[in-house]
Amino acid sequence: MPSTTTAHYPKSWRMELVWTVNTTGIPFMDMTPDGSLSAVVDFEKAILYLAKPDGKSRVFNLQGNYAVEPVIAGVITRGGEAYVLADYQDFTGVEVYSWNGRTGEKRHGWAGSVADNIIRSPSGNHFCYLITPNAGRQELYCDGKKLSLSSDEYVINSVSDLGVVVLGKGDEALVLKEGNKLLTFKTGNVIAYRDKLLVSENGSLKVYSLSGRILAERKGYTFKRTTLMRWTLIPTGKYIFRYEPLEDTSVLDWNLTEVRILQGFPYFANENFVIMGDGNILRCYSLKDFREVFRVELPETAGYVRLSNDGRVLLVSGEFGGFWLYRAADVKDRG
Repeated sequence: MPSTTTAHYPKSWRMELVWTVNTTGIPFMDMTPDGSLSAVVDFEKAILYLAKPDGKSRVFNLQGNYAVEPVIAGVITRGGEAYVLADYQDFTGVEVYSWNGRTGEKRHGWAGSVADNIIRSPSGNHFCYLITPNAGRQELYCDGKKLSLSSDEYVINSVSDLGVVVLGKGDEALVLKEGNKLLTFKTGNVIAYRDKLLVSENGSLKVYSLSGRILAERKGYTFKRTTLMRWTLIPTGKYIFRYEPLEDTSVLDWNLTEVRILQGFPYFANENFVIMGDGNILRCYSLKDFREVFRVELPETAGYVRLSNDGRVLLVSGEFGGFWLYRAADVKDRG
């Protein structure tokens, strides 16, 4: 009989730096969930970098043949391509790049229109972006469908893997699905996860269904956006990670029962791992049993973080530019 080995604990590994680039300005970036393609932007120079886990990279000048550099509003990765939302010389919209170069564009508005923001769902099966063609009006594009909004103050809070979109505007939030309005809230702190909504209102954290029914509530556990428009709360299928400013992070189940505390700020979580940051140290924990899988010491405090679903590829930005791509090395069993 062939022998089999059962790992009692998650594997652990050391992360090695495979690629880095120095940039300045807002550190827009994204990575595909499988880690196969990373996209980062040099905001000040309007340059797009694509990188692979083996350290190979490509560089694209987003200005192209235009006389004026575009003002970039964000980038996402999807299906092996990078989608860059920006104000270009003659239009506002999205230009699409693959490893081999520019593959297309989606033009909206005209000179003077403003690109607002672009977000994809965790798996990448849905994505949305907002533009402002003129004062007092915005256009939301989700999976190619357009919705006109009678305001120019919305931002996209989140897009779930079931296509639920949350738009925030000051102390208000609008919940949409397939272009239809489902709910409104008198708070801008609303996030969608699959078919549920996490809402911070009246000093409490609440879980809502899409029909507006409260499924769970915990008083005192509010959340909000912090620097770089990061949320102080991240939901996953099994756990919710909620940071208390100047303290640590509570790990909650979906009944909002606290199951443990983790040190630091939750920078990123997928269905398998959570990345916690404390100073310039990032620690990755397995969501199977919360054992530490790896840690990385960064040259500076992290801005944005992305981790592949298998935990083997890590993309990190600084708060004011600069990017580092890591991959797993020395994989071994811990037991």
